[in-house]
Amino acid sequence: MYDGATSNLRCFMALMTGGRAVVESLKAHGVDTVFGIISTHTMHIYDALYDEQESIRFIGGRHEHALGFMADGYSRVTGKPGVLFTSGGPGAADSMGSMGEAYHASSKVLQVTANCELELIDSGKGAIHEAKDQLGMFRSVTGWNALIDNLDSLPDYFLEAFQRFSSHRPRPVELEVPTDLFEKRADVEILPPRDMAPAQPDEGRIEQAAKALKEAKRPIIWVGRGVMLAEATAELRQLAERLGAPVASATTGKGAFPDDHPLGLGVGEFGGMRGESPLEDFLGKADLMLLIGSSMAYHRTVQQGLKLPANIVQIDIDPGEIGKNYPASLGVVGDAKTALGQILSLIDSEGAGSNGGYAAEVARLKEDLHRSLTAQYPNEMRTLEGIRGVLARDAVVVGDATVPNYRASRCLPFYEPNTYLGPNSWAGLGFGFPAGLGAKVGAPEKQVVVITGDGGFQYNIQELGTALQYGISPVVLVFNDNAWGVLKGMQRDTFNGRYMGTELRNPDFVKLAEAYGAGASRVRSLDELTKALGDALASNVVHLIEVETPDGFASFR
Repeated sequence: MYDGATSNLRCFMALMTGGRAVVESLKAHGVDTVFGIISTHTMHIYDALYDEQESIRFIGGRHEHALGFMADGYSRVTGKPGVLFTSGGPGAADSMGSMGEAYHASSKVLQVTANCELELIDSGKGAIHEAKDQLGMFRSVTGWNALIDNLDSLPDYFLEAFQRFSSHRPRPVELEVPTDLFEKRADVEILPPRDMAPAQPDEGRIEQAAKALKEAKRPIIWVGRGVMLAEATAELRQLAERLGAPVASATTGKGAFPDDHPLGLGVGEFGGMRGESPLEDFLGKADLMLLIGSSMAYHRTVQQGLKLPANIVQIDIDPGEIGKNYPASLGVVGDAKTALGQILSLIDSEGAGSNGGYAAEVARLKEDLHRSLTAQYPNEMRTLEGIRGVLARDAVVVGDATVPNYRASRCLPFYEPNTYLGPNSWAGLGFGFPAGLGAKVGAPEKQVVVITGDGGFQYNIQELGTALQYGISPVVLVFNDNAWGVLKGMQRDTFNGRYMGTELRNPDFVKLAEAYGAGASRVRSLDELTKALGDALASNVVHLIEVETPDGFASFR
């Protein structure tokens, strides 16, 4: 029997059902919150949860698509795995969109789902909720998944799942349990977590990286979410200040470095709404880029023609990311916190960042970046600055795939890690509201504001009921242009205004929110918006603010 020598907990063995073994395994790994929808297949899980209500909070949603986003938002804010329960078959399939987002965002999401009775899996006999190759269905949106076919081994699968979250690049995990295994009873040995040492970078490559950084005259640092996943923001800041190197981020890296720091350049990517940026010329003049924990998503970088310096030192825990979209002069595979700490130990602080000419250039660049964004997006900048002025420094903003969020991802400043959540390259609609609910569950003490559009909000509008039932209170800004705004803009600009399929007939969002019991208001100007937002943030219930933008976000003022 494993004695937990590398853990503060010891394993134990007891007679229990498979449903109880699932719950006990989650408890052993420190899970205190789960999201789910009960089903006939998973009744024994919920019967076990009934006895654990003081230690595990249950949030019951209305649709599995939303539940996956809730678990994702919870994980991104807390750094802990987000756990969801679904039924097999249709319930499992309904989660695919949100699991795909978690996969591309490198989120720690554990989905525990049912399957039909073990002997009937993939039999085609018509068992309730029977799926065709359900395990194969999830392989495309998970880093690892497995069918648990023996109750004795169930805790081993959970141990493996949590080890993967801490030792690999985080990807969602799906574990399937046959419905008859949930109700079966056996003596089960519950295993505690095992401490996992972070991936250690090669010492020689660390030395090469430190040497290259010390010799660089015009270094720049580019960061992605991997810095926050590794909890390496303090090391990042220390290294940037020691080198006098400015820091730009991928959209997913927003918050890893404070935007109001003298070296903070904000987001360097463009995405599908390209615009212009003085940063492009600056990148071409840099003699070295330190690229940390970013996949350099193709659609936001290469596809937009973004050119990086020829000399790139890349640090990533995933060896598959090294040189994937941009060739790396030197690749360092390992945990970002460990790698940056080792590099810092080799770079003297004496005289660091003393290149006065470069420092002055960076300061001018920061001013030029703000002027450029203001010139390109005058109303949007005014609106976003108004929103920012109402928010606390550590407020969490969750964006959906919508024009206002795309502008916010470039123009809205952030100062703390894990305070901006947005859809990654999967870019599925409907992320914003449920992910905001998950974020608020994970960080109830923080302000949480959702930026969504009228179309995307309606993907998971039913979760207003979840918010009210469980006392979850984000503020939801629904920017309503009665259209699929991104696509209507493309039809306007590229297809000569030949609008087809992009206009929406919407409900009265205020009345609908009030019907659920939520707070609700409608605004038509920036002054009205900032006042309504301030009032909503002071309330203790979910609040929907419909922002009327009949001529699009760019015309709102």
